[in-house]
Amino acid sequence: MSLIVQNVSKKYNQQKVLENISFTMKEGEVLSILGPSGCGKSTLLQIVAGLQDLNDGEIRLNDQVISSKKYSASPETRGINMVFQDYALWPHLTVEKNIGYGLKMQKKPKEKRNAKVQFLLDLLQLQGLEGRYPSELSGGQQQRVAIARALATEPKLLLLDEPLSNLDMQLKFEMRNELSKLLKEFKTTALHVTHDPLEAYALADKILILRNGHIEQFGTPHEVRGNPASLWVAGLLGMTNRVNGIAHSSNSIKIGDHIVRAKGQLEKDERCVLVTGTETTTIHRQHVDNSFAGVISHIVYEGEKWRLIIETNEGSVTSLTDKIYEKGDKVWVEIHPEKAWIYKES
Repeated sequence: MSLIVQNVSKKYNQQKVLENISFTMKEGEVLSILGPSGCGKSTLLQIVAGLQDLNDGEIRLNDQVISSKKYSASPETRGINMVFQDYALWPHLTVEKNIGYGLKMQKKPKEKRNAKVQFLLDLLQLQGLEGRYPSELSGGQQQRVAIARALATEPKLLLLDEPLSNLDMQLKFEMRNELSKLLKEFKTTALHVTHDPLEAYALADKILILRNGHIEQFGTPHEVRGNPASLWVAGLLGMTNRVNGIAHSSNSIKIGDHIVRAKGQLEKDERCVLVTGTETTTIHRQHVDNSFAGVISHIVYEGEKWRLIIETNEGSVTSLTDKIYEKGDKVWVEIHPEKAWIYKES
């Protein structure tokens, strides 16, 4: 199985939503489309599903054209199943009948149909819920039923549209792990849409980052996290600490009177921005190598650690620590060079 998306563009009333989107997927691969609301990710998923037409470009599944400017295969003939954000379960059907619905439409023998439904009930830990209706299920249970229904007909490609967005934080964490394991066990080829980087890291073999209908970056989770392509991508991935300064070399920045090393490719004396995550800074009471000074402006207790808000003349930094500090303390923020980036100021 292969999915080839080539130069796909889409517009509504002359407003471009997607422009020249190209990527390929191999059999058994999970690709996450990551981006903020309005970037075009759900539109792209719906075009692959056949729920919307494209304006330019071509999509091929198993070397067969399923979408082009002149042709669009109907959704039911594509061999593609979709799990929607709201699960879209049939409200008048029980769990058992929801899961078996596609198999029934395919006119599978009743014995094989029942065996497949029972297998999925066991796999997704839905035993005992067979006779319940969707309104009698929790959000997590509904999500598992929707996934079971989508997997029942063994689709060529599974589409997942923000599948965990309606769950609370703890359930989202649990289901993220379950879904990751399930996709690998089934060797499912899946195209997944999310605005949550952690969800993309957990599920994806490759991540495609969309910004305003364009591809901003494409690579493995390790590549994307390890080398964000732009200041914007770094922010999307949760690296919210930003401190302004002057490039001292291609990979170092001068903040106040101190030089800090990080990943970068800059010209000396350029105005630039140091970017890092909350978890990748270390706080000290005295100056250490690769650090700059700041003053604690606010402290939030988070159970086992304190979140410190540290102000500098060039920006603020948030850091986690298990040591006790006071508001107004002068501290030194140590930057770990392999987990921080310097970008030209935009």
